[in-house]
Amino acid sequence: MIHTLLFPLADIVIRPDLTGVPPNVVAGLVQLADNLAAVLLTLSGVGIVLSLIGWMAGHWLGVHTLSERSRSGLVVSAGSGALLYLSVTAANYASGLFR
Repeated sequence: MIHTLLFPLADIVIRPDLTGVPPNVVAGLVQLADNLAAVLLTLSGVGIVLSLIGWMAGHWLGVHTLSERSRSGLVVSAGSGALLYLSVTAANYASGLFR
């Protein structure tokens, strides 16, 4: 089930429209943008994992402030991953409209 949920998220491809720019520069920019999206999505995943660990540790240790901060960190990390995915999807859709 996890593979089914994460496979579409890992398939992020950014396709900018850069007519008039040399092909090697375009290829480099596309690869840079794809790698940046992958790094940001990975950081969001790490934030989710760390927040879940903090939430569990706070619950087990009885430290309510740690639990509360970890819950808010979980929301922020999940929201940033979702926002990244939606923005890349919207950019790919918008760039397809002008071709």
